Amino acid sequence: MPRRRYHSALVTTQREQVATAVREILQVDLKFTGMDLPDDLPLIGGGLALDSLDLLMLVTGIEKRFGHKIAPKKLGKETMSSVGVFITFAHAELLAAGK
Repeated sequence: MPRRRYHSALVTTQREQVATAVREILQVDLKFTGMDLPDDLPLIGGGLALDSLDLLMLVTGIEKRFGHKIAPKKLGKETMSSVGVFITFAHAELLAAGK
């Protein structure tokens, strides 16, 4: 049982690291400084209304920080619909890659 709790805590910490990185990229690199970025905030359309270049910068920022290339075919509206959805997607990608 202790091993399971350790794994769960590690996964939670990794997700928090991804969440922090996503929010830092949005605030610093994409200039949404000082803006509240809740998980349900849309990345596309309303909310942040990121364009394709902004989305590319977000993805490449995560790739550089965590040393893992995300396959372009996995990216789309369903994986980038909101801040939280993208965090969950990026975290799952990193876990699957053993990062």
